Amino acid sequence: MKLLTVIVAMTILSGCNTHVRLNNAERLINRADFDVARTTAPEWCREALKTINELELEIERR
Repeated sequence: MKLLTVIVAMTILSGCNTHVRLNNAERLINRADFDVARTTAPEWCREALKTINELELEIERR
């Protein structure tokens, strides 16, 4: 009976686990001033977006 209770509790608690999907790079790309930033500092933008994507992927995997 205890084993069944533990299994039920684990099933219920694991259902509370939600998957987080972050998309901040797209949000920044969609800003009205992104084209100016991309034109004036393309390498900076590339590195920033790459860093954002890597960090978000790390967070999403947890």
